[in-house]
Amino acid sequence: MCRIVTRVDVIRHGEPEGGNVLRGRTDHKLTPIGEGQFRTRLERNPAEWQRIVSSPLQRCAASARWLANEKQLPLVIDGSWVEIDYGEWENRPMAELMQDGESHIAQLWTDPMNFCAPAGEPVPELQARVIAAWEHTLQEYAGEHLLIVSHGGVMRVLAQHLLELAPQAMNRLGIPYAGFMRFTIEQYADGSRWVTLAGLDGEEI
Repeated sequence: MCRIVTRVDVIRHGEPEGGNVLRGRTDHKLTPIGEGQFRTRLERNPAEWQRIVSSPLQRCAASARWLANEKQLPLVIDGSWVEIDYGEWENRPMAELMQDGESHIAQLWTDPMNFCAPAGEPVPELQARVIAAWEHTLQEYAGEHLLIVSHGGVMRVLAQHLLELAPQAMNRLGIPYAGFMRFTIEQYADGSRWVTLAGLDGEEI
């Protein structure tokens, strides 16, 4: 049976400026530590990538552009891989939200698929957007070895879907700054597909 193997590595951005806040669409740039985390993670998980796909937010795109220039690789900036929108909670300190008696921030961990920040993007919509981006990427670049530079929330909903985990499991995945996942996707002529989590590097750097 005809088989196409596509390899997709997904890496979270490094540490951004701004401290411990809800940083969905807030466009902070990386700290020098964050730049180093990204480079160190890739040194630990080397590959012969053929293309880089990145979220447009600068905490992802700056590293993606650096790597694309370093390796002379094509770079695709795709807004579908952007982080969840936290609406009215954007850029608010996490500690402040946790102390707010009217906040339902804990639902992000206890019942993530029913979570939506005020005026923000519901988690199910985030996941639908990310899955559509994943399917488009597999179709457009079938057979390649890709690196996707994205965000923690994006990586969690993607892993939950691909590995068929319970919704609560997505927040038990260790995805620190510059956290890394490697997937192998085998696609067959009859339309069937087999997805394997071939690598996970969730150690803090």
